Amino acid sequence: MTGTSSDTALQLDDLNAGAYGFHVVGAHYGIGDKASLYCPVCFGELVPVADDAGRRFRHFVAQDEARCPLSTLSYQPDVPGVHRRRDVALEREQRGVFIENWQRHFQVMRRAAPSLTVRRFIYLVGYADVMNLWSYPALEQHDLPYVLLTLAQFMRAGAMGGRPVWVRFCFDATVRDVGDLWTHRGPQARFFKMMYNAPRETPFPTSRQLIHYETVRRDTSFLETPPPWMKRADVKEFQRFVASGRQSADPGRADTGTS
Repeated sequence: MTGTSSDTALQLDDLNAGAYGFHVVGAHYGIGDKASLYCPVCFGELVPVADDAGRRFRHFVAQDEARCPLSTLSYQPDVPGVHRRRDVALEREQRGVFIENWQRHFQVMRRAAPSLTVRRFIYLVGYADVMNLWSYPALEQHDLPYVLLTLAQFMRAGAMGGRPVWVRFCFDATVRDVGDLWTHRGPQARFFKMMYNAPRETPFPTSRQLIHYETVRRDTSFLETPPPWMKRADVKEFQRFVASGRQSADPGRADTGTS
């Protein structure tokens, strides 16, 4: 088992806090060893980092350090796969239900990511079309806002303290494929929101820019609420997308702006 060393950690400042170590929010202890602390996102074992406060941790295993969103130095971290063969009848049914409720789904996503635009939302629906998301037999409609936010990857999110920031969402390690959400028999997968300072040397942020992360409570009853009010221009833009039929989408070209 290969460990990581705090000797290689970068000097701690607000731009590389993630690479140096991270505060543990919602970590859990091993069943048989109360001295072992495990990452709430990737479930890898954690070790403390020597700092004045004694509240920062890093992954014990190098592979965990490299893969986990809280510590990876890659700006293209792993995302849950969407591996489903197309089922035309099921797609038509489940996509149709989503389209009927699109305003509710969009509102839930906007609560978590206020910078999300209808244009970005349309790209994500188009991406879901291409990836056959609607063909999972056990699909739960109330999970779709969170799945789409995960597929969105990094998004610009305005400013914090006068600095531009980015946001990214992910599920915990129980979700390797999107379908795991609907077949996993254990506790409900946790959903995380991560905020980053704007990158300086890479196209997207890495853990060096991680500011903080938090658990997002997933709303399972929003489909039972009245449709939210929306701008007429946004409604018309989405209606044009629906009227145009099934579209392909390139997530790499999606609008990542805030307007």
